[in-house]
Amino acid sequence: MALLCAAAAAVLAGAASITAIGEWVADAPQRVLALLGFRPDPLTGVIRPPHATTIRLVLAAVDGDVLDRAIGDFLQERRTPAPG
Repeated sequence: MALLCAAAAAVLAGAASITAIGEWVADAPQRVLALLGFRPDPLTGVIRPPHATTIRLVLAAVDGDVLDRAIGDFLQERRTPAPG
């Protein structure tokens, strides 16, 4: 999930290719990676961003229509006021 969040953040920041997404993730500060959901190494406390190849493989495997529906459902739920 963190990788998809990072890819979305990279695109929102202007990344227009998978290469650019990989570069954005690699250059993201530790604080940003943590906010996106990446976990630090338990021994060093450092977050190692995924390699560009990993990003490419994950994005290639994602079903765009399913992701689109999931994001739309999530946004719709956030928009709907809670009862009471």
